[in-house]
Amino acid sequence: MTTTWSAYDDGYLLGHQWATSLAAGAALPQVAASVPLNPGEIAHITLAGAGISGFFGEDTGYRRSVFLFGGPVGLAVTGAASWARNSAKKAEAQRAAIPRWHALGRADVTMTSQRLVAAASARSESLWYAECGPLQFATGPGGLPAVLVQPQSHPLLRLESPWAPVLYVLVHHLLDGRPPTPPLPDGLLERARAAGRMPSTM
Repeated sequence: MTTTWSAYDDGYLLGHQWATSLAAGAALPQVAASVPLNPGEIAHITLAGAGISGFFGEDTGYRRSVFLFGGPVGLAVTGAASWARNSAKKAEAQRAAIPRWHALGRADVTMTSQRLVAAASARSESLWYAECGPLQFATGPGGLPAVLVQPQSHPLLRLESPWAPVLYVLVHHLLDGRPPTPPLPDGLLERARAAGRMPSTM
């Protein structure tokens, strides 16, 4: 186990601290929104430069881009006949069709009282809470903290950021009224106390 404190540790610790504070009656944070909001909508946190990945097979037609949530883009089928005649290419296509994680780019992800808004390159996409399943906690490449979200009619998405534990806690508190404690790396609280990053009685 490493003893070096990292940005990941900061994210986990802040998520833990927000879970404790919200359970004790604290209000959700509010921030200035970098995206247009609807009347009465409140921005709570922004994860700058979050990595976005999608879980799908390449035959669905999703292609890598800076930012992509617009739905499947159909591939031309004119090449299907030639693939069938070439067993090597056919096998390659079958392997590509197996669902796996694809990096789609980076975006600033803002949590509001109504949705998650991912914005990049002057584009934005809304993931409405009412149209998504419950936010799940996960880890991305290299153990990077992440959350999983499943929008309707879209592939499973993974939002990767050191601050993903905070997003996980805040969204669940907003929707469920019960702030969960994110899974913490072994020994995190002990290392945080030793480093003077939290009260010894917490």
